[in-house]
Amino acid sequence: MRDLSITHAGATHPSPRSVSVDVAPGEVVLVLGPSGSGKSTLALALNGLVPQSVPATVTGSVEVRGRSTAETPVAALSADVAMVFQDPDAQIVTGTLLDEVAFALENLLLPVDEVLSRSEQALRRVGLWDRRGWNPDRLSGGGRQRLAIACAIAMESPVIVLDEPTANLDAQGIDDVYEALADLVATGDRAIILVEHNLDAAMRFATRAIVLDQQGRLAFDGPVGQVLRENADELLTMGVWLPAATLAGRMLRERGILPDDAPLPLTPEELAGMVGDPQVDLPTGR
Repeated sequence: MRDLSITHAGATHPSPRSVSVDVAPGEVVLVLGPSGSGKSTLALALNGLVPQSVPATVTGSVEVRGRSTAETPVAALSADVAMVFQDPDAQIVTGTLLDEVAFALENLLLPVDEVLSRSEQALRRVGLWDRRGWNPDRLSGGGRQRLAIACAIAMESPVIVLDEPTANLDAQGIDDVYEALADLVATGDRAIILVEHNLDAAMRFATRAIVLDQQGRLAFDGPVGQVLRENADELLTMGVWLPAATLAGRMLRERGILPDDAPLPLTPEELAGMVGDPQVDLPTGR
């Protein structure tokens, strides 16, 4: 992204605003910011849905593997950028799990053997191969998001963008989604862009955090632990959500239970270790 600004029809100012960012293979980038800062708009610009399907005024540029996302057709960009949205039902279009994963591959006119091979591998990776003949309606919300992730995996796109994939899920659904994502991250060969409010599970594998402020400008960009620990107070003032363990660590600091110079925890395990009992069963904020 270079000096990217996006102004939706009827809006008075751009969000995001003048954002420049590079993302490399293997990075898991968490995009944070208060409501209205432009996080989802930025995500939609990565595969051309903004401005090609969602009208908006775009200045600056976004390029994925050297191709402009504003000029390259969305269908062509699907080979480079796979999307997983908040609502899995909004992106499921077929009657069985296998057909759903195969659908995009068929549209790419791939050979049948390759379509079936990729589909099987993707469904196995998210634990759904045994239910390949099911109607997606039989799955839970978390299961349908796992199916959406399988579709993204099957495309073998070097970039996967997830826009609040756990927003509509219960605790079990969130665990299901992040179990699938953890396996995907382990390969280390894709760039993953994650817009998320529920940070507790994301902390386990996010490598970098990008924070947009209220005006849509880039406020912070760096290793996720550094960004969250060193700027926790400012992030809260901005309206950015923090992991439950980090909020608990701040409270313990304020009460003198943790020293002021102790690094803020990012996960329940880190928090439990800091209070002296790794076996403490702490809530995750879900």
